[in-house]
Amino acid sequence: MGRMVTFILGIVVLVVAARYVLNRPAKTDPEAAAARRLQNVHKAADRIETDLNKNADAIFNKAE
Repeated sequence: MGRMVTFILGIVVLVVAARYVLNRPAKTDPEAAAARRLQNVHKAADRIETDLNKNADAIFNKAE
């Protein structure tokens, strides 16, 4: 009887621990490494787009 109670309590503890780990709120930093890398890529893309637009405008102005 004692083994069965211990086994059931052990299973309950494992289930509760698994639910906690799977459902806990994420307390990650919003400035995580992946987010920072994506921000750097976004900034670089904006910079490249701006440079390309300036070059295209310069070519367009020469063509006029």
